[in-house]
Order: sequence, then structure tokens, then C-alpha cells
Amino acid sequence: MFVSIFLVFFSGWASATTESGYMWPPSEAAQAHGPSWLQFANATMRWSTYAAPTFNEVFIPRREEDLSAGAIRKASLINMENFAYVELNADMTVTVGTGTTFDDLIDVLGNAGREITVGFCPGVGVVGVVGAMVGGGLGRLEGLHGLTSDALLGVRMALWNGTIIEASDTVNQELFWGVRGAGQNFGIIIEVLLETYPATNGGMQYSSDLTFTVDKLEAVLNVTNSLLEPQLDPALAIATSISPDPTTLEPVIRVNIVYPGSLEKGQNFRKLFSPFSSGFTEQMTTWTNLTSVVFPDIVAGGLVNGNPHNQYSVLTKDLPIEHLREAVNSLGSLALQYPAANESTIFIETFGQKGVEALPREYSDFPHRDTFRNAIVFSVTYSEDAVADAADSWALEMRNKFAQPEVSGYDKLQIYQNYAHGDEPLSALYGYEEWRHECLTRLKNNYDPHGLFNGFHAIPTNLADWS
Repeated sequence: MFVSIFLVFFSGWASATTESGYMWPPSEAAQAHGPSWLQFANATMRWSTYAAPTFNEVFIPRREEDLSAGAIRKASLINMENFAYVELNADMTVTVGTGTTFDDLIDVLGNAGREITVGFCPGVGVVGVVGAMVGGGLGRLEGLHGLTSDALLGVRMALWNGTIIEASDTVNQELFWGVRGAGQNFGIIIEVLLETYPATNGGMQYSSDLTFTVDKLEAVLNVTNSLLEPQLDPALAIATSISPDPTTLEPVIRVNIVYPGSLEKGQNFRKLFSPFSSGFTEQMTTWTNLTSVVFPDIVAGGLVNGNPHNQYSVLTKDLPIEHLREAVNSLGSLALQYPAANESTIFIETFGQKGVEALPREYSDFPHRDTFRNAIVFSVTYSEDAVADAADSWALEMRNKFAQPEVSGYDKLQIYQNYAHGDEPLSALYGYEEWRHECLTRLKNNYDPHGLFNGFHAIPTNLADWS
């Protein structure tokens, strides 16, 4: 569900330099490390250990020139931690290095009275701005400002052979189009230039967390569905988390409401849910402090690096109540049968869509402008590897059920790339139109002709290979 603190690019080669015969230039050799390096484990740690690749080498560039010194095809992992910087410009655009987390960006923008769309879990030092942006970049403010990638004004990146190029509306325009939705496929992004927006409601936001017993599921979902018709308030963001109670193992429902407006207006939304709630909290808080008050225990627990997180997801038009009841019941059964998987979760993000739908479908490679109303994630986390297969089978079964058109409400499978498992047809991630396939395949062949950036939802180099 989340993006690593470091934007990681995989060359597709897993050879160490000693095995490949490649010798780093003297100026870069000290930044390339093998498994014997004492910090190797920390430098290659991922948010999730589920189906994680193994690395024989990590390269930690210190400056842009290190990325242009020569071909990077022999590197296994490129750790961009030294490119963690945020520079607010005089025109209120912001320059962001690839190693920057959303937390860092929020602090700078919020203190300047600005804002931008960020993900639901920007804090705890895990979610990278650029890593999330290249897949689209959903978030609570997307109904007002569109996706994070919609705010992209320019990108600076290193290609496979060390060439440094830029892409924007005025240079390398087709690459700029492809970066916004499939950007991990073409090279190493060094930094990006983003538009920012004046803080809504002076930067103050209403937030409420509500808790419900599992028998209130239908009532809760009915309220959310009623708010979705005909369209969710552009400023409203609803997150629903359903997971087993650690003691009883019975599923518990939690809903978070965030509204960047008045206390009264926020409470009006909360009052639609609170008659069914067993308890709630509410407060007005700054945008910069939102992470601290929204599901603090869930966010903190879910963003710990180095644990196995396996997930499947699907986009739906509405919340299919009957099928979600079946899913919640089966989640409870999973926890009872396999207590080591009791941190597994059904997580639903329901955000305003006006800002996303305001742009034409061809604006960027992001293909879901009219199918992004609800993102449902079936996430399994476990403390014992022995339950991995059972947990995976449950999540896969749920995804496949919700992928059916009569359940999702869409005639074709729609998957948000950042939440994809990896087994889905690529068209579900990048769009079904032939012109999209042609454009992306052309970009792949032009900018990554050797397939060195194929580690994450690789774009086919042949049109016939699109699924």
C-alpha cells in the first residue's frame, strides 16, 4: 500500500560487481557497497518483506554527477537518501528531491501556508513523494487539487546510460506525459518541480475517528454510499479500516472523516455516522498535524519497515455492501483460524473526485480519472511465515470477487498502480486504450531500451505483450 522511504529502481540485473566484471569509476566506487558492508541491511531495507527481491549491491549517490558518471546497468539497487531536500521557490512552486518523504514536504508547505495532495499515510518517515507521484498520487485533497502527479511541472532524471535530461510541458513532452502514471519505467528521477496551492481554510482541518462494532457494517456503508451520490463533496475524505480486534479477533470497523472546512460542516458529516458508533473523537487540527491525530495506532503500526505486507486491491464505483459483509466475515474467520494473521485489514479510501475528473483522460498516463471513487485494499500482515499461503489465498480470493463487473461497478478491472499486487493485467494499471499502449511502449523503447527499469510493473517493449 505504501511507498518506501527511498525511491528504489531495479536494473533487472542482480549481479554483484565482482560477478559481472564491472568496475565502478574511482569517484563512485566508495558509494557502492556489497553485503559485507555493515550498513547493507539498513540501506536495502524495504517497507514490506513480502516477495522482496534480494540485492547483491547498493549504490548510494551523493550528487547528480554520480548518476551521470557511467551506465548504471550493473547496479542492483540505487538508494536516493542523499537527495532528500525541499526548496520552496519564490513563485510558490516547490523543488523536491527524490529522497524526500511526504512528511518533509508537508512541513515546508504547511508552514508557508501552502498545500498539495499527499497520501493517506504521509508520516512516520516512510512514504516518498516521488515514489508515490509516479504512480499517480492519490490523497485526501485530490477532490480539490487533483492527484500529486497533476501538480507536476517538471522532472529531472538520469537515463540508463547516465544521460541527464529534463521533461516538462515544453521539453520531452511525451516522456513528461508518461512519467505521470508510469514514471518508474524510464530512469532515475533526481528531482521534481511541483505546483502548490493556498492552504484551504487557512490550513485548518476537521478530523474525526469513529469506531463501530461489526454488526453496524451495513449502516456505515450505507452512509458512505449515500454521500457518493451523485458525487462526494470535493473536500471530503473518508477512510474505512476493518481489522480483527487483537484480543477477541472479531472484526472492528473504524472510520476517519477529514474535511478542510469549518467545525460545524465537519460535524455535519460526522453526525451521519455517529448514531451507529460506539465512540468517536474529533478535533480541528492543522494540515501539518493531521498524521498525528488520524488513526494514530493504525498508521504507526502499518508503516513499520521490514515486516511482510501482502496486498491485493481493486477500484469500485460504490461500496458493494453484500460482498463487503462476506469479506468482513471471512476476515474474521481467517483471524480465528490463523491468529498470527490478525493484523490483516480491509482498507477503503473514498475521496472527492472533482479535481481528478476536471482534467481530460489524455492529460497524463494516469488512466482512472472516471473510475477512482473507491480504492479497496485487502492487506494481509502476519507474524509467522507459516500462515503466508493462507493469508495470500484469502486476499487473492477477495480481490478476484470484487474485480467482477457486477461487484466493482466497472466493466473492466481497474487497479491503482501503487496498490497493485503484480499479477494483474497491465491494462488494468495503465489503461485499456490502444493509443496508451502504443505511447507507453514507444517511451519504454526510447528511454529504457535494455529493460533496466523493469522491476515494478514493467511496460512491454512489444505491443503484442500488453495484457
